Amino acid sequence: MDQINALKGYGKLTHLNLDLEHQIPPPPSKPNSKFPTNHNFSLLLRFAAAISALLLTALIISLIVGVYIHNSTPDNKSSSNNAAHTISIVCNVTRYPNSCFTSIFSLNSSPQPDPELILNLSLQVSLNELSNMSRWLKSVGGEGDGGAAAALKDCQSQIEDAISQVNDSVAEMRGGSGEKTLTESKIGNIQTWMSSAMTNEESCLEGVEEMDATSFEEVKRRMKKSIEYVSNSLAIVANIHVILDKFNMPLH
Repeated sequence: MDQINALKGYGKLTHLNLDLEHQIPPPPSKPNSKFPTNHNFSLLLRFAAAISALLLTALIISLIVGVYIHNSTPDNKSSSNNAAHTISIVCNVTRYPNSCFTSIFSLNSSPQPDPELILNLSLQVSLNELSNMSRWLKSVGGEGDGGAAAALKDCQSQIEDAISQVNDSVAEMRGGSGEKTLTESKIGNIQTWMSSAMTNEESCLEGVEEMDATSFEEVKRRMKKSIEYVSNSLAIVANIHVILDKFNMPLH
């Protein structure tokens, strides 16, 4: 009996132990690693705020630099239009205004060229084209029969004289330190030299035409630009006072 009671008592204890085990609270569950903790979330917010501040600062700096560049950069289109307008007015006094404008405008680098600068550029254009003509004449100097070859040789000599006269005109405008670009005396000298250069070109054509019609057509075709450019320079210097009056400018 005692053994039975003991076993029964053991059974009660076991049942009691099981009840106690069920009453023990479970261990705390680990946080889900898929979701940030409060500490990590705070760090993310700070990082995002710092990035936003940097981007905003960069945007503000870019806007300031853009405004500065816009205000400090000249309006190239406006400057080009001003230069074109001035050159066009000057070239209107010439016999060949189209060739005058295109040749001078392509050489001009000033946003606001004045009439004296345009005259100087026209002389440079004339000089460049006469030099091209001289090189071509040298390359064909021995071609043709005796009369044609002699005419081409004379033509080459006359073009060289024209080059010398245009060079004198360019040097006259250059002047010395503190000296005016143009004076009445300089205007007279340049007009004389450019008129002589024009005469030399005409004499060249006349001489070739008398000796060889074939050579004449080729020389005439190649001299077309130089004749126009020299004529333009002569017209500008001859009308320089009228041109300056249009711009309310004195000789300087």
